[in-house]
Amino acid sequence: MRSAGEVAPRGAPVQRRALRRLGLGVASLAAVLIASGGTIAGPDVGFDFLCLWPIGIVTWLGGLPAGFAASLASATASLATGLLARPGFAEGVRLWNFAVDLGVYLSQAWLLSALHSRMDREGRLARTDEVTHIANRRAFEEAADRELERARRQGRPVTLAYLDVDDFKRLNDRYGHAAGDEVLERVGEALRCGTRRIDTAARLGGDEFGLILPDTSEVAARALLERLRASVGAAAAAGRGGPVTLSIGAVTFEAAPTSVPEMVARADAAMYAAKRAGKGWIRIEVVRAGSDGGSPPAAQGVDASAPARPTRVLPV
Repeated sequence: MRSAGEVAPRGAPVQRRALRRLGLGVASLAAVLIASGGTIAGPDVGFDFLCLWPIGIVTWLGGLPAGFAASLASATASLATGLLARPGFAEGVRLWNFAVDLGVYLSQAWLLSALHSRMDREGRLARTDEVTHIANRRAFEEAADRELERARRQGRPVTLAYLDVDDFKRLNDRYGHAAGDEVLERVGEALRCGTRRIDTAARLGGDEFGLILPDTSEVAARALLERLRASVGAAAAAGRGGPVTLSIGAVTFEAAPTSVPEMVARADAAMYAAKRAGKGWIRIEVVRAGSDGGSPPAAQGVDASAPARPTRVLPV
């Protein structure tokens, strides 16, 4: 994941883009036809203000350049239709009307574009952690809901991981909160650069981070988490506070769990088990398809610094 604003469902955007293009085309055509019809109807019938609606739709869907293009097309269509329908009309008045129409249309396009950009920015900020610039808990939970539904529909595995910075409180006490924020920022950067676009990396609060890895088996999750563990250590070592290690707990669900809280609870428990085992440990559990319900029993973690060992498979 590159930023919180990029967290979005996969597959649906193709259909959404097609509908967006269709809406742009229809709205643009409507604006031109309304402008032409208003000129034909004559000055006694007010039509031009109706162009504001389709131009507004074009701007909202396509952005400021599309809004400007629709505005220019509508004003030009009104001018051209006037030349054909009323050839003897005063040229100065005709040009004045063209300038007024174009100015009104462009003003609306600019205002709507600014409003749309502001809303998008506020939406991204509401889902972005201000220190690490990756997703926050709210965006993480929304992504978890989407991936859970996808796992149910497609029968694909999904891995949820919790990561905790070891001895973060001691680091804050010794070097100050500025150094602690620098470590968090470096961890966020490592997670953002070390994951795929379809993954979700988030800061869940304090020194805890979360990862959602769609279509990821236990083997693939282990390889990814070990790379992240190494990259976080290298990135943090370059800043203040000395070396930093992560305790990581992950659960790979080969069958979709019943709820997001269940996913979170299992990953959180695995992370705390890894933390109890020692600093820099990775504990990965697998929930097999068709396993029975119940709480997972205790199991030993997997030390990422040691040679790979068989992952303990826990029933649901």
